[in-house]
Amino acid sequence: MTAAKKAPAGVPPLLTGAHLPGSQLSDTLVDTIDRSFRRLRKSLIRPPSGMVPVPCLGHPLEFAKIAACDAIDELAETTESVSVKDVAAVLDLEHSTVSRLLSEIEDDGLLVRGEHPQDRRRTTVELTDLGRAVVSDATAMTRFFTRALLSEWPQDDVESLSRLIGKLADTVHSRLSALPELAMAEFCRVHEEPADPS
Repeated sequence: MTAAKKAPAGVPPLLTGAHLPGSQLSDTLVDTIDRSFRRLRKSLIRPPSGMVPVPCLGHPLEFAKIAACDAIDELAETTESVSVKDVAAVLDLEHSTVSRLLSEIEDDGLLVRGEHPQDRRRTTVELTDLGRAVVSDATAMTRFFTRALLSEWPQDDVESLSRLIGKLADTVHSRLSALPELAMAEFCRVHEEPADPS
């Protein structure tokens, strides 16, 4: 086991959170999980070359465009009119960035723009038949990628992964927004003085 790093003399203690629930977790275990998160993020933030093969198009398509089409398709299941703002919220991107991306997708023939029925200032987006085919093909490709990645894993391990990664996603979704405030409180506790909000 790797020894926990200590702050040099005269330097305030690190924000380890050792007093928080979950403090029974060793630094080595937490560091291993953090490293795995970073490796996964680098690998999953975009596929190799940033492109995904799309059979219905006959050529690969940028991952960002597929993600946007997928977001529109998902929103359309529960929303009568999908706006650019809705897509930006799902993708967690700036409205202007998503608007430019959707313009490119429109040029590709994958969506059409319209006018929101209750608010003419809002632009709606809807997938074309080709756009829906792209989502279907991309879903098939994702299934292929996942099956290929996990092809040598035992069934029990895959089922455990599915359960645990779902639990992790729920935990991150419910607690991530509170972490900055928690970290600031920990900073103040360690330094025993009010922290500058800036």
